[in-house]
Amino acid sequence: MRRLLPQSMYARNVLTLMIGTSLAQAIPIAISPILTRLYSPDEFGLFALYMAVVSIAVVLVTGRYEQAILLPRQERDAAHIAVLVVLLSGFVSACLLVVVILFKSQITFFLGNPELSPWLYWIPASTFLLGVYQGLNYWSNRKAQYKRLAISRTVQSGSVSLAQLGYSRIEALGLVGGQVTGQVLATCAIVYLIWREDHRLIRVLQPLRSLALARKYVNFPKYLIVAHGFNAASGQMPVLLLNALFSATTAGFFTLTQRVMAAPMALVAGALGEVFRQEASQAYIHQGNCIAIYRKTFKRLFVISILPFCTLFIIAPDIFALIFGVQWRVAGEYAQILVPKFFFDFVVGPLSAMFMIAEKQRLDLLWQIVLVSIAIGSFYTGYWLSDVKLALLFYSVSHCFMQLINLYMTYGFARNNS
Repeated sequence: MRRLLPQSMYARNVLTLMIGTSLAQAIPIAISPILTRLYSPDEFGLFALYMAVVSIAVVLVTGRYEQAILLPRQERDAAHIAVLVVLLSGFVSACLLVVVILFKSQITFFLGNPELSPWLYWIPASTFLLGVYQGLNYWSNRKAQYKRLAISRTVQSGSVSLAQLGYSRIEALGLVGGQVTGQVLATCAIVYLIWREDHRLIRVLQPLRSLALARKYVNFPKYLIVAHGFNAASGQMPVLLLNALFSATTAGFFTLTQRVMAAPMALVAGALGEVFRQEASQAYIHQGNCIAIYRKTFKRLFVISILPFCTLFIIAPDIFALIFGVQWRVAGEYAQILVPKFFFDFVVGPLSAMFMIAEKQRLDLLWQIVLVSIAIGSFYTGYWLSDVKLALLFYSVSHCFMQLINLYMTYGFARNNS
């Protein structure tokens, strides 16, 4: 039996994350056919709008300092940065709550959907939990504690799914309530695992050292808040613009498409990306380049993705109608249009960590600005032509072009040509 297991540390780390992530993804995918019969496309659209706002807001709460956890040579310095991320998440989320209380009506007007109003008070809770989880996730990544990551992800997806089923009687709010429940349990799980294994180090941490490291790595919030804000905005732009320019129902169809298509990315690309980030950062620190691990990761992602994405391109509408119900066939048609976009995200996305590893934050910012600008232009062009499918086609093609540019840049960073 032992002979059947991967022999290299790289392969074992990937397998550990893939097993945990596969469990984490299998649960929501398995219950999706039930959820699509309990919640309408309109309710999915409202939930997607909520998650879009959270995904963009969470960029602010950590200052993107979690990205710096992998860089210090000394373990204690990395732990101080993790503490900084937790403290910032609490402070900034509290400020967001004040903003929601004072400007709730203006926010819902800007988002173009007043039905989101009762959900806004949940946003600071979600940003705090996600901020803390991200910081602890990067700390576990640095420590190569992939089993810890797998456990926390399984807890999150399982509790989110079960809670969304249980809360279905309170209509669309059940989707939000289930999401927050899962975030709470996942954060508690990873906090417990870290405290159990690293409590001796945590007890000797000094807040003033965290502040000193905040100044040392000030380029992360200086450039990455804006850069990753644009990144999050580009990722959530379809939901925001589909809600504003077309309808919540259209956004709901897109949400199911994204939910299904994101599963293989989280399962395989996510696992490879976690390991790539950890090993590439160490190779870059000690060798001055990480081209070998870059090429190996790219080849694996490319080979793994070809057959599944080609198959999905052919049969997506029929599969969606069969599994999720006839009313969701439109989501399958959206998936067909977006297959190239998701393919490039799958292959290139994990390698984008090179921007952080090589500390090319300025170039990352420029790339993100162009990406989000093109996304906005694509959807408004579709809106002017009164055709949502054309909007998605323009978005898919332009996104593929930008990912090719990303691939060219990160390959150069891995070789350390600068």
